[in-house]
Amino acid sequence: MTTAGKSNNCHLWGECLNYISLRIKSSTFSTWFKHTGGAMDEKGQLRIIVQNDFVGHWMSDKYSELISEAIREVNGSPMKYYFEIEEKEEAAQTEFEFHHVPAPVRPMPNDCILNERYRFDTFVVGDFNQFPHAAAIAVAESPGKTNYNPLFIYGGTGLGKTHLVQATGHYIRDKYPNKKVILVSSEKFTRDFIDSLSNGTIASFTSQYRTADVLLIDDIQFFSGKESTQEQFFHTFNELYQLGKQIILTSDRHPKDTKGLEERLLSRFSSGLVADLQPPNLEARVAILRKRTVAEDVSIPDDVLYFIANNVTTNIRELEGCFNRLLAYSSLEKGPITVEFAMRILGKELAYGKKDVTIDLIKRKTAEFFKIEPAMLIAKKKTSEIALARQVAMFLSRKFTRSSLKAIGDAFGGRDHTTVIHACNLIEGRIKMDLSFGEKVNKLTAIIMG
Repeated sequence: MTTAGKSNNCHLWGECLNYISLRIKSSTFSTWFKHTGGAMDEKGQLRIIVQNDFVGHWMSDKYSELISEAIREVNGSPMKYYFEIEEKEEAAQTEFEFHHVPAPVRPMPNDCILNERYRFDTFVVGDFNQFPHAAAIAVAESPGKTNYNPLFIYGGTGLGKTHLVQATGHYIRDKYPNKKVILVSSEKFTRDFIDSLSNGTIASFTSQYRTADVLLIDDIQFFSGKESTQEQFFHTFNELYQLGKQIILTSDRHPKDTKGLEERLLSRFSSGLVADLQPPNLEARVAILRKRTVAEDVSIPDDVLYFIANNVTTNIRELEGCFNRLLAYSSLEKGPITVEFAMRILGKELAYGKKDVTIDLIKRKTAEFFKIEPAMLIAKKKTSEIALARQVAMFLSRKFTRSSLKAIGDAFGGRDHTTVIHACNLIEGRIKMDLSFGEKVNKLTAIIMG
C-alpha cells in the first residue's frame, strides 16, 4: 500500500505527509508514514489508514504530536483523527503503551539452546531497525497474544536477524520459564524431518515441533525447492497457529520476493507482521562497536572505531569480525590499537584498501568541513580558523598518507617540516584534552575515508 496509489488517500492527508516528511528523517518517514492513507469520515474526522494495529500503535505513541501539528498547519485548525486498519472496519485505538521489562538471567532448558551474547540489551537500536526491534519486544512480552503472529523479520546477511530472534527467545524463556521455546535453522528443521523419515520416528518429530509454545525458524528461505519439508512445515505452522502459539520467522527477503516456496506458505508468512532490517548508518555502526568495547572490557580510541565503521558499511557481522580481528592481533603484538594499526591489520579486508587517500583529497574534504576555500589552506593568511583547518589537514595527511614531512609541507604552501611537526603535535594534544574537538576530527576522518 503506497500513499500515491491509494484511492482513499485524501488531499488533506497527502499535504500532511508532505509536511511530516520535512520534519523527520527520510528513513523514519519511509518506515512509518510512507505506506499510510487518509480519508474523511461522515463526522468530518480524519481516518489515518495503516497496514496493521502495530503501526497504528507505534505512530500513536511516538508521533501523535507531530500528526496533530501537521493537521493544524495544513488545515488551519485542529481536527480529530483516528487510526484504522487497512481492509478492516474496526478502528485501531489511539492510546497504547509498550513496557520493556529487563530480562533476568536464567539457564536455558534443553529445548532451546541460545547464545548468551544475543540479548536485547546487547542489540543496538536505531532508525534502521527500530520497527522489527519494537515488534520483537512486543511479541516477547506477550507471545501468541498479539496480532503479530507470525512475526516475519527479513533483511540482508549480517544485519542482526539471528540476534533479534535469539534475544526474543531469551526474553520469553526468562519471563515464561514454563513455555517450550524452540529455535532452529531451516536446515535443522529439514535434517530433523529427513532423519525422522529414515528412522521411522515421524511421530516423535511432529510431537517435538507441534508442542512448542514458541517456534522460531531462522533463514526460512532455505525451504525453497524442498517440497516435502514445506508440506511438513505447512501443517506444523497451521497447528501451532490455530492453538495460538507464537511463530517467528526470519529470511533474507520479503515473502513476496521469495522464490521456490509454495504460495500457501507465503500467504501465511504475510498474514501477521512483516518487518525489515536495514543496514545501519555510520552513527549506529560506531555505537555497535562501542557496545562491543564495553562487552569485551577494552579501550579502543574513537578514531579507530570511526575508521572501521566508515569502511564496513552494510554488514554488522563483518563489522564485528573486524573488531575481533583487531583485538586478536593487539593481544598477540602487545601493542596499542591505533588507526595505523587498524590500517595495517584490516587494510586488505576493508574498503579503505581500495581507496587512494591523498593529500589533495584531505585538503579538499577539510576545506569543505571547515567551510573555507581550499586555496586558504596554502595561503599565507593566518586567521585562527584557517590556521586550525590547515593544522588539522596536515595532521591527517601525516596520519593517513605515506608522504614525507617535506612533501606535506610543500603541499601546504611550501611550509617546512618543523611547521608540519608542530601542527601534528598541536592537534594530537588538543584531541586528548578536548573531547568535542576530538569528535570533530573523528567525523572529518570518517568523511575522508568514506
